[in-house]
Amino acid sequence: MGFLGSSCRRSFGALALCLALFAGLLNPAQVAIAQHSSMSEAIEDRLERGEVVIEQQDSGRVKFVVGRILINEPPERVWPIMVNPFEFQGKISPRMKKVEVLLDKVDRSVLKVTLDVCFLIPQITYLVESDYEPNQRIDFRRVGGCIKDFKGFWQMIPAAGGAKTELLYSMYIDPGFPVPQWIIREGIRGELPRTLTALRNRVNAVYTANQSLAPRSILAVHLVAHTGMAGPTAAGTVPPGPHP
Repeated sequence: MGFLGSSCRRSFGALALCLALFAGLLNPAQVAIAQHSSMSEAIEDRLERGEVVIEQQDSGRVKFVVGRILINEPPERVWPIMVNPFEFQGKISPRMKKVEVLLDKVDRSVLKVTLDVCFLIPQITYLVESDYEPNQRIDFRRVGGCIKDFKGFWQMIPAAGGAKTELLYSMYIDPGFPVPQWIIREGIRGELPRTLTALRNRVNAVYTANQSLAPRSILAVHLVAHTGMAGPTAAGTVPPGPHP
């Protein structure tokens, strides 16, 4: 699964340029850059003002880019949206064009995802495996497709006595093409704030504007019910239990 065909190599040559363009379009005034992972009053103030805080966290030789955002809903209400790939498809992540569920368990999934990256690349497809800890964390990793390696996590931290959620999104990507990692990280620094802001907007739309949830979901969405905290439901949402 680590093999990169010629079409993938061509795609990621273009992807490198796309990431460089994204890095150039990032507006420093809209994103706070933190040089360390420890929380501080200054970071808390930025989160309270609605900003996205971007950090770099080193794990050995791997450098992760981590984004933080504050959402005005408790974790058990954020979870059903954050964990559902069909909420991302065409909504939170407009570039996510297709999601196929290859494995669906309450604590693990394998998805086949097709993305539009930019005008230079028609589409890329990858397989991602995710492990779920209800109302807390998702750990994900690449298990197939064009991308050589990517991994990271989503983590929810209760804030304001549990009334709000501090959400972290961590990402590392190795496209398998000789692209300087600083270019990749700058591209991720530009993408994470867009994704986190779109997710917060989607949560607000569901709970404030009473918009409907995506009609499809995966079993991990319903892990909130297993903890005794009921999440939102939507007509057509798959209930807990085996899929047909």
